[in-house]
Amino acid sequence: MKPYYSDEGITIYLGDCRDVLPTLGPVDHVITDPPYEQEAHTLSRRTKIDGGGDVYGGVTSRPLDFEPITDELRDYIGHAITRIVQRWALVFCQVEAVAKWRDALVNGGLNYRRTCAWIKRDAQPQLSGDRPGMGYESIVCAHQQGRSRWNGGGKRGVYQSMRASTIEGGPALHMTEKPEPLMMALVADFTDVGDLIADPFMGSGTTLVAAQRLGRHAIGIEREERYCEITARRLQQMGLPLYV
Repeated sequence: MKPYYSDEGITIYLGDCRDVLPTLGPVDHVITDPPYEQEAHTLSRRTKIDGGGDVYGGVTSRPLDFEPITDELRDYIGHAITRIVQRWALVFCQVEAVAKWRDALVNGGLNYRRTCAWIKRDAQPQLSGDRPGMGYESIVCAHQQGRSRWNGGGKRGVYQSMRASTIEGGPALHMTEKPEPLMMALVADFTDVGDLIADPFMGSGTTLVAAQRLGRHAIGIEREERYCEITARRLQQMGLPLYV
């Protein structure tokens, strides 16, 4: 498959990860943010935005514009990750799906190690007002067979950051975009300089940007061309040549 974008150490594929993953060779790590469960697509879990959308409970928001993950896709990804990953697999998910992703990765052949948390300091409030809001997202951490190693020593797997749009001072590039400081912290803690990281659900490419900034290599897979273009432009702004 011809890459959408290619530079020394960074490759982007435009396509469905189910078509691209079988063509990849070994990678050191997988760090990815797949679609969330059906609960994340309800009115009570709308995404807060700057401008546009509906005003609900005094907060401007809109529902996610992509389909929730299916059990079939989750199970496929669990096995596909196991086939290519040599060390860590980190998968973002909502708390309701931690056990599902743990099982998918373990059934694929990995060892479950921990579930970390990303605490969002500016998380959206519970718009209905009838229950506590969701102020965090989970990160399921699994490892290939054998002894695991990371660079974090004994520190807790709790990461705190503002949302990407708050840090950047403008609208997010993707509805569920992760902030660069968060992704750089994960890349620094779980990977080493020169390692190859794959992201099967690339979105706007923050995993690739973090990898490039920290001297890692990366492969991104994204089925929507607009996000491939956004990621390529972000990398270009870092001084990398652009081949599209």
